[in-house]
Amino acid sequence: MTTISCIIVNYNKEKFLQKAIMSVVNQTMPVTELIVADDGSTDGSRELITSLAHKYSQIKPIFREQNLGVAANRDLAIRAAQSELITTLDGDDWYTPQKIEKEFLALQGSMETIAYSDVQLVRGEDESILYRDNSDLANLDIKQRLRWLANGSGSPLRDLLIPKELYIKAGGMQHGRNLYEDWDLQIRLAACPNQWKHSGIVGINYRKTNAGLSTTSSRLRHIQAQYQVLTSNQELLKEHIGELGFWLAIVKLMLKVTRSALGIRSQLKRLRLGYP
Repeated sequence: MTTISCIIVNYNKEKFLQKAIMSVVNQTMPVTELIVADDGSTDGSRELITSLAHKYSQIKPIFREQNLGVAANRDLAIRAAQSELITTLDGDDWYTPQKIEKEFLALQGSMETIAYSDVQLVRGEDESILYRDNSDLANLDIKQRLRWLANGSGSPLRDLLIPKELYIKAGGMQHGRNLYEDWDLQIRLAACPNQWKHSGIVGINYRKTNAGLSTTSSRLRHIQAQYQVLTSNQELLKEHIGELGFWLAIVKLMLKVTRSALGIRSQLKRLRLGYP
């Protein structure tokens, strides 16, 4: 029987963490183990994790003595997983009930395939704000897949169901890269000859918080992180989508910088004119 591990990473997300954990516990297809890796929380998360681990034997807590950052925390937890297939979840997001079952069925018994679901963005008290169908990605070849990812052609993919062996082969999460670390991994996975299969459902509810892209300075920080992901994978991208394809992706990103800079100028102008 194929085994599946789900890895939840958490840092001070006690308010949302129980919902995340229970969304995995209550899956229509149970996971073999549920690793909850806490990255040095101080908000009561650890007590909650310990309490739930006493109730549900599949929960395996990992408590970091110091904060490692999301990429290192997730990578080390994945490498500690005991199952053949792995999937992930952030401590403030949650799965829909059939996420794992539908992705497992999409694999059609292949241990060389990657399965994924659509993502629903939510905010506030779980208010749905954006959904985009990413099913077309499953029909693309390696070149098209990498162009799709490099140019941000769809909504962000999250929490793929992948063979652990493939995760290791692709190099895993890069420690120290704490923004777009999942996009970085997906680019490297997309360069592998493995098939990608769509589950046919929305599988993940992704919580958009005020700590994200809500300010101009934050947007610029995110764009810088995206630039670092593209340039760190430039040899791989140039090999598959060509020199021109790589630089077109960079140009598209630079246009975001221009729009953000214009946003700063607009805000300064409004302040000078006394507008809120």
